[in-house]
Amino acid sequence: MNSRLEKLQSYPFQRLTALLAGNQPPPATKTVSLHIGEPKHPTPAFIRDTLAANLDGLSTYPTTPGSDALRLAIAQWIGKRYAIAQPDPATQVLPVNGSREALFAFAQSVIDPGVDGKPPVVICPNPFYQIYEGAALLAGAQTEFINTLSGDGYAFDPGQLPDAVWQRAQLLYVCSPGNPTGKVLALADWQRLFEYADRYNCVIAADECYSEIYFDEARPPLSALAAASQLGRTGFRNLVVFSSLSKRSNVPGMRSGFVAGDAAILKKFYMYRTYHGGAMSPPVQADSVAAWQDEAHVVINRA
Repeated sequence: MNSRLEKLQSYPFQRLTALLAGNQPPPATKTVSLHIGEPKHPTPAFIRDTLAANLDGLSTYPTTPGSDALRLAIAQWIGKRYAIAQPDPATQVLPVNGSREALFAFAQSVIDPGVDGKPPVVICPNPFYQIYEGAALLAGAQTEFINTLSGDGYAFDPGQLPDAVWQRAQLLYVCSPGNPTGKVLALADWQRLFEYADRYNCVIAADECYSEIYFDEARPPLSALAAASQLGRTGFRNLVVFSSLSKRSNVPGMRSGFVAGDAAILKKFYMYRTYHGGAMSPPVQADSVAAWQDEAHVVINRA
């Protein structure tokens, strides 16, 4: 067996299930689950209906890059949502089976373990989504953490880590809006991270699966793609963004999301996924097109 598996911790939801075993709330008490973070609203009817109407697609093998229609729908959504030039659907967008599997798989394709005999470094926020750590360890990398603390407004400060760590850094996971802090990185924050990525040739994996949950319809969270565009980085160098329909559209069971950004990186990630078997089911692709093209249900969900 892969000896790196021994480095993994039990997944947090398994640990939490064990901790809660045998403990039941009082019968008259309504509980609020702070467990897996599952949407509590029903999936919109049009999404269920679209999926049912496209079940004939189960008879065909899906392609790894997905349909032209899906990549175009995602590219159009990115352009409209982030008020930027639409990315190229053919080279800068790739559908994935939810952001979780893509965040894990991405490290396996980015990390090069054969650099001067020293383990490469993957930098993560702390607290962090455990997928980041597991992905790094199984790719043969060492994890280093940037602490996000309440005393400084949960700032994500790359200066916490010394130059010696950054010299070995190959991948930087960033989560904005942050889980669990809710911190949203500002343009100046992204500018600093881009400078670090350029200086040390480090790839940024921007986890934005919470980007569509916010209070003010006039002030949606800033995306890394929008920040890059505003700073003139229209090719999204060293940047790949991960997004998902799970929480936006109340469909975590559908496993549908996308990665978008640096075309050169996505070309390599696409090759990896052709071997990894990461193609999205055709009915889910058709359903995802409908979901990305409709914003009304998302506004209702936020309200």
